[in-house]
Amino acid sequence: MSDLDRRLAARAARQHQLITTADVVAAGGAQHHADTRVSGGRWHRLDRGVFVINGAPLDWPTRQHAAVLAAGEGAVTSHLGAARLLGLPGFGGAGLEVTVPRGVRFRRDGVRVHESTDLDRCRVVRRDGIPVTDADRTLLDLGRYLGQQRLTRVVESARRADLVTWSSLIATLARHARRGRAGTRRLRAVILAGAQRAEVTDTDVELLLYGLIIEAGLPPPAIRHRVYDGDRFVAEIDLSFPELKLAIEVDGGVHLLEEVHARDLPRQNELVLLGWTVLRFSNERVLARPASVIAQVVAAVEAARRGEVSPVA
Repeated sequence: MSDLDRRLAARAARQHQLITTADVVAAGGAQHHADTRVSGGRWHRLDRGVFVINGAPLDWPTRQHAAVLAAGEGAVTSHLGAARLLGLPGFGGAGLEVTVPRGVRFRRDGVRVHESTDLDRCRVVRRDGIPVTDADRTLLDLGRYLGQQRLTRVVESARRADLVTWSSLIATLARHARRGRAGTRRLRAVILAGAQRAEVTDTDVELLLYGLIIEAGLPPPAIRHRVYDGDRFVAEIDLSFPELKLAIEVDGGVHLLEEVHARDLPRQNELVLLGWTVLRFSNERVLARPASVIAQVVAAVEAARRGEVSPVA
């Protein structure tokens, strides 16, 4: 066996006996080395630039990995295919599914292909050597296909397997928030129904509200904006629209403590005296009545844009 073949064999062993033209070049070979191995019956060409060593099983993982390799840099297993690869129950019969960055043109018979503008907002992990969207992003994408009841069962399975937490799912919703983004409505409904049964931190609920605000068509609010009166620090606001002087505060259980509540009131009064409108919502209200909360935020933004003053809600 030549040195080139040894290097390629080591590479193939890590990716289901698959070799790409890029692998050949990286190992010190060239296109004609691949062509020679195909014509000699040692390799079989699966796709443009993707080969399998003859005798290797063409099972689902091999074909899925081949599809990702053929799709090129940045391609990942996603959606139902990702659920199968991550071992989530109920997806053992999923077909081949790939997500590519927006603008990449990749179409193959038997492969469901998605173009995405937000792949950079999720982690890409490897399962069985194959690049795949992480479990949080996968569950968000599954919201495109699954009804809420089935998605709830899959989320619970992922939580039991320690693949996701309520906090990680909420953070994923916030990172991917945009109006009309497929999957967000159903995953948010699962979170709102389920997170009330478990401990959720103030920051988690702030992130959830952040995503809800964007999905309502408003611009992204500032997070932890600091307000000064001259050189004097006044307050750090959970979420805000500083240009409108609109503050949105999310109160967890700590705000019920007498000493914390006593600090909140003068701080809020100072903001009002500086011309800010202040909206306050409890964790429980954001989780239980999100539509009502967002309606008030939208109304406050519209009022602020019209120059109307509504200091405290």
